[in-house]
Amino acid sequence: MQKKLIRSCCEGTSHLDEIIKILPKDEELLQTSYIFKALGDKTRLKILFALIDYEICVGEMARILNLPQPQVSHQLKILREKNIVKFKKDKKMSFYSIKNKQVENILKLILKIKSIEKGL
Repeated sequence: MQKKLIRSCCEGTSHLDEIIKILPKDEELLQTSYIFKALGDKTRLKILFALIDYEICVGEMARILNLPQPQVSHQLKILREKNIVKFKKDKKMSFYSIKNKQVENILKLILKIKSIEKGL
């Protein structure tokens, strides 16, 4: 069933105050835009999908992506700076995992939608 939208117009019934009240603050929007920018790169998205159920070292991620390790490290650094992934050291290895659970939930939702579209 389709949701009935509320119509707001400057010449008639306006819901301006209600709409403004529910909008996120500028700082929240800025943080959200950083997340979407990070998710807007195919390589970073692939990294994040790989990390949904795994904690992966940089070398293994380079093999998964078939990319040079410095290039993978650069992409992981971007994701780390945006607080989307975290890493922990184990001896000489750095293992990455998803830090931002909201991003993880978005990725899982995308996978769910894709499986529904494929009829799985």
